[in-house]
Amino acid sequence: MRDLKYTLIADGSSDKTLIRIIKWLLDDLYPRLPNHGVFADFRGLPDPPKTLKDKFKAAQTYYPFDIIFIHRDAESTNSDAIKLRLNEIEKEIGTTNFKNTVCLIPVKMMETWLLINKEAINKAAGNRNYSGEINLPPTKKLEKESHPKKLLHELLTDASGLKGRNLKKFNVNKAVHLVSENIRDFSKLRELNAFTIFEENLKTVLNRFLDQE
Repeated sequence: MRDLKYTLIADGSSDKTLIRIIKWLLDDLYPRLPNHGVFADFRGLPDPPKTLKDKFKAAQTYYPFDIIFIHRDAESTNSDAIKLRLNEIEKEIGTTNFKNTVCLIPVKMMETWLLINKEAINKAAGNRNYSGEINLPPTKKLEKESHPKKLLHELLTDASGLKGRNLKKFNVNKAVHLVSENIRDFSKLRELNAFTIFEENLKTVLNRFLDQE
């Protein structure tokens, strides 16, 4: 069986950390399927695409794929937010392209999916032996969290243990990327509605792809 090639188009360059979650889920669901994924970074192109439709076309040229992952934050805790985003994506790229598309739509934003592991936060903050409190919300309540990005940044800053001038030098955005690198098991995310929708979407698209092989 040949390697599955996939590409991620994300809301922003900081969201490339989602590649780790995609990789984990693919390996968990299809352990015998070799796979290789890339993040579509269009910033180096002479005329970077701005619309999702143009990004999709550029990905076909510069980051060829078997299936493509498109990330859009729900940006709301409203129960209809995910469905609205799915409809927006299909409308922008077209129904034909949508058949090979897997959508990642975290509620409320990508950082929600990183608030699941205290040890990973400590390691990402450069202080794995941090003895202070890391109070993560219960996983089932994460999608009710109004400011997940702010919460994650605060937890990383606290866990760093840094003060004064050293704290000012602390790169919290880099630390966010390291959180996902230090999580080995993302199965807790299956408690979240948005992740369940993402997983079912992946199964549908990938099984359709495998049937064609």
